[in-house]
Amino acid sequence: MTIAGFFALAIFNVVEINFWIFATFQRRVGVYFWSLLIASWGIVFHAVGFLLKFFRLCTNDYVNVGLIVVGWYAMVTGQSIVLYSRLHLIVPDGRKIRWILGLIVVNFFLFHIPPTILLFGSNSPNPAPFLEPFAVYEKIQITAFSTQEFIISALYIWEARKMLQSLANIKREEARSVMVHLILVNILMILMDVTLLGTEYANQYSIETTYKSTLYSIKLKLEFSILNRLRALVKSRNQSTFSSDPPNAPIPSFVTRSTNPQLGERPGDDSRIFLTQPSFNGTSQQYSLSMPTK
Repeated sequence: MTIAGFFALAIFNVVEINFWIFATFQRRVGVYFWSLLIASWGIVFHAVGFLLKFFRLCTNDYVNVGLIVVGWYAMVTGQSIVLYSRLHLIVPDGRKIRWILGLIVVNFFLFHIPPTILLFGSNSPNPAPFLEPFAVYEKIQITAFSTQEFIISALYIWEARKMLQSLANIKREEARSVMVHLILVNILMILMDVTLLGTEYANQYSIETTYKSTLYSIKLKLEFSILNRLRALVKSRNQSTFSSDPPNAPIPSFVTRSTNPQLGERPGDDSRIFLTQPSFNGTSQQYSLSMPTK
């Protein structure tokens, strides 16, 4: 009954998440969109695989394990990619973002591939040599992925705190609301990972595997909500910064306007800007940028 309940809740959350995804995204492209979609459907594959396995709805264990593995890859690493894809909104240092991507890639090969081999071996006609190594590596991989998500969540909390403080002068109340929301969501996700680790180290395998699908569906809903709020706030910050520029701001010395329109052009119809770039021989070079008026 508990397994069926977790399964139903996970599927319901995935349906809701997909509704939000297709209702929110006008342009269905980019890492954020596809990682959300893949991570959500990974939950379905993972939950269905264990449902078929535990209730013996499919007697071919290789099929069950195949569904579980595909879903596990998409659900766990896919969710980390979701967080990675929005890091650029708050992390100005590209090296940190690349480091997080490197961490995700390395952990994929270290903690996805070996358990996959052991899982297939544990469900083979001769499972005995694989059972104990799988039990050990299962604890290692779940600890590693929980640590990975803890690092990403901690980076969000740290960088968002600094960034949102700089936004306080633009939209003080909204910035504070987003900051509190972001911190609470990431703390909650860390606590949920702790509960998942508890079920794993308590050797409650059937509960842990089905609870994991539900847990990741809840985490994905929370991430989708706060990351969209964060994106909206950053976008409003950029618009406010742009609109705050004086309308008649002075043109830098290295920018000059063309005063001699070309044949067939009328003054005022085409605002042609030239960027003057000094060269090593003492002369200067001009690059033309055309900005037609309406």
